[in-house]
Amino acid sequence: MPEQVAGMLRAVLDGPVIHDHLSAGPVYYALVAYGRGTSWWGADDTPLLTTGSYLGVPVLHRIAPPGTYWVIPPRYRNDLCPREAVFDLIVKGRRQLRAATPQPGGA
Repeated sequence: MPEQVAGMLRAVLDGPVIHDHLSAGPVYYALVAYGRGTSWWGADDTPLLTTGSYLGVPVLHRIAPPGTYWVIPPRYRNDLCPREAVFDLIVKGRRQLRAATPQPGGA
């Protein structure tokens, strides 16, 4: 399953992604630009880490477990995922989860 997730992330995000399963369970971090005036359309389950947040960043050559690793390592200095692509992925994922979850009283 991690290989399928990695392949999908490579296909839809144009930037670096970290996988961390040590601190908060299996979590993926897409690196995006942040600065004054940055807006984020995520929810509590998809926060934008901001000032005061800590994210352990693996060395560039760590591209597989064990430990935290790069699913997609940065290709060059200041390589980032477009926020819009990350948000679109979150929206599509939520839509698929809703479709796969049985509804109360449904058939």
